[in-house]
Amino acid sequence: MSYFGIFMLIFAICVLLSGLYMYTGHKIYIIKFKAPFINLSIDGWKNVGKWTMISSTIIFLIAFIALIFNI
Repeated sequence: MSYFGIFMLIFAICVLLSGLYMYTGHKIYIIKFKAPFINLSIDGWKNVGKWTMISSTIIFLIAFIALIFNI
């Protein structure tokens, strides 16, 4: 087993869960005070969550490639 692949798989799951949390309308208070996220509506948080979940698929692909090829 590749430790890099396992790490990337765990990281992809964490990114997916944070995207799902934002997609359900919750605000993540760590990034809430950053300039682009100050006056974001609930629909804006859903959009950010959707794109976070979509971008986590790229991390899943990297993890599966690393696990298959034992990088």
